[in-house]
Amino acid sequence: MKLSTQFMQCEHETSTWIGCDQMATTKKHPRDLTDADVDAIVAAFDEAVDQGRVRPVDGVVFRELRAAAAGRRAADERLEAAVVAAKTAGLSWGTIGAQLGVTRQGARQRYERLIDA
Repeated sequence: MKLSTQFMQCEHETSTWIGCDQMATTKKHPRDLTDADVDAIVAAFDEAVDQGRVRPVDGVVFRELRAAAAGRRAADERLEAAVVAAKTAGLSWGTIGAQLGVTRQGARQRYERLIDA
C-alpha cells in the first residue's frame, strides 16, 4: 500500500507548532484495508511519534483511538456472533431487535447478511 504524507501546521496565539506534520493516509475505505495496510499506517504513526514529528500528546491520542477502535471491532464481532447464534436458535428478528434496542426491521437489515452468508 502506498502511503502519502500531508503537512499540517497549526498556529496557536503567538507560537507555531507542528501538530502532525507527516500523517499516513490512504484512499482506501477502512473496511477495505488489509491487516498489512493497517500495520503500515500504525507503524508510520509510531515512527512519527518516535522521531518527534508528532507532539507526544498526539501520539497518546492516536494510540488511544486505535485501542478504542480495536475494542469496538472486537465488540462488533462478538455482537455479530451472538446475533447469528440467536437466529440459528430460532429467535425472531423482533426478539433479537428488542434485545439490541432496535426495531425488528433494523436488526434484520443490519444482520441478515450474516445469516444468508
